[in-house]
Amino acid sequence: MNDTLVIIPIRLKASRFPNKPFAKIGELPMLHHVYNRVIDFTENVILAICDQEVKDYCEKMDLKHVMTDPNHPSGSDRIGEALKKLEDTINFKYVINVQGDMPFIKDNHINVLKERLLKFQMSTLACPFVNLNEAYNSSKVKVLIDENNCALDFSRTLDDKQKVNKNIFHHIGIYGYHKDFLSNFISLSPTQRELSEKLEQLRVIETDKIGISVIKEEILGVDTQEDLDRVNRLIYKK
Repeated sequence: MNDTLVIIPIRLKASRFPNKPFAKIGELPMLHHVYNRVIDFTENVILAICDQEVKDYCEKMDLKHVMTDPNHPSGSDRIGEALKKLEDTINFKYVINVQGDMPFIKDNHINVLKERLLKFQMSTLACPFVNLNEAYNSSKVKVLIDENNCALDFSRTLDDKQKVNKNIFHHIGIYGYHKDFLSNFISLSPTQRELSEKLEQLRVIETDKIGISVIKEEILGVDTQEDLDRVNRLIYKK
């Protein structure tokens, strides 16, 4: 993993769950819990942050971090700025974007992302939907893939239930990039569909391919207080 840099974008402002990075998982803030999970399997981990409160915490707890502009429209853009600040001090070929609200991230998730980067300039993960109700939920992003496990489209709506878990899967928002590809990606203007659906990966598929790795398990994220309660129950058996 010496050729791979893992960056975790962190921002406090969130409409659905304000101050989410400091929500407690056990005794640790979520941002620290996710950082610890990743640093267990690679030392090349950086928090890309934009808030003074987070900076103060990182300095107090000795977490590796870099400050970025608070006005970035997406996590990839934040990672892009961090990349520019780090590329002269850290030698790496690949970049992995791990979301700061995914406390169940494992080393095999990082590994399958990296494996897809041997064939694609960008990669991401997907998993089966639990049921049709979940598939129809607009907060659950759908990815349509072809026979080569390449993304054909991403959407928040479901148009064909017959394809669910056959070639339409639940997209998991963790990404891998070649370093040079990421630099080019963030230089592109957002597309109209990207802006309307709030899905930054739509900026890519009009001109390039995204490799998809379908994993068996869902990586539970934290978007609400209910999600956080569930995470704590699962991790600490509360």
